[in-house]
Formats: sequence, C-alpha cells, structure tokens
Amino acid sequence: MKVTYRRQRQQYLFAGLLGVFAVINLLFFLILYAPARSDYYQLRDAIGTLQGEVSARQNAVERLEKLNAQLETSGQDRLRLYTRHFLARDIAYSQILPKLDSMAQEAGVISTRKGFTIDEAPQYGLYSVKITVPVTGGYANVVRFIKELETSETFFIINSIDVRGSDTSTTVNTDISLDLRLETFFYQ
Repeated sequence: MKVTYRRQRQQYLFAGLLGVFAVINLLFFLILYAPARSDYYQLRDAIGTLQGEVSARQNAVERLEKLNAQLETSGQDRLRLYTRHFLARDIAYSQILPKLDSMAQEAGVISTRKGFTIDEAPQYGLYSVKITVPVTGGYANVVRFIKELETSETFFIINSIDVRGSDTSTTVNTDISLDLRLETFFYQ
C-alpha cells in the first residue's frame, strides 16, 4: 500500500505540476495575447495599405511607360510638324514670297512689297519671322486672302491688321487697303 500511496502521490504531484504549468502557460498566453493581437491587426492594416500603394504605383508605372512611349515618338512628330507646316530657314525666303504672291493672286488682291524681320534667337528650334504685307483689293477678295492665310499648309499668324487709305489714282473707291502683320516660323 505504501508503494501505491507513493505512486499516487507522485501522480498527484506530477498532475499538480502539469496544472501549474498549464496555469502559467495560460497566464502567459493571456498576457501576450493582447499585444500579439494588436500587432496582428496593425500588420494586417499595414499589408492592406501597402497593397493599395503597390496597385497605385503599378498604375503610375503603366502611365509613365505610356508617356515614355509617347515621348519616344515626339522627336519624329516634331520633325514631321516642322517639315509640314514650317519652312527650312536656308530656303524659306525663296519659297515664302512666291507662296504669298500666289495666295494674293488666287484671292484677287494686289500685294506689292513685303517686309521681313527675323528673330535671330530661336525658340524651341524655330525662328520667328515677322512679315508686313500690304494688300489692296475688294472687301470679298481681302477676306478670301485672309482665309487663305488661315488655311495655308504653312502656319501664318496674323498679329495685326491696319486699315490704311487707298490711293484713288490706282484703285477703285470700293477697294480697301490693309497692312497685314503676319508671323511665321522657320526651322533649321
């Protein structure tokens, strides 16, 4: 009986130790559970925020890649714009006068002399050229000439229109005389 009693006591002692360890583990669990739980929720929120940032950055990268692709073709687009709507500086003077004369002839106006001034400092690779064009003709013809300037392949900007008195010895009283101040651009 002594052996059984001793064994029983050892079992109780062992069970008591296991109970104490269980209580200590339960207390550690309860003590550490609240911070671990708050850390878990903070990490979950941080992961959600980072996933949102990642998707926003992916969208930004896609947008920048698209912009980069557009910028890669911008040099070609600029050259195409220059060659289509502007004249090369070295041959521009020989082309601009006949172009303006043919426009005046098609519109039915008289344009005698033209004055040019070129801005020697290029802006964005273009040289600004200011042209003064005196025009004399009927109102409808002058309007047609201005419309031809506006619809021309070569860009012409009308900066100002000055109405001046017409010379009655060479024109009919229904004619009007204008000084058009135009601006166009040459590229180099």
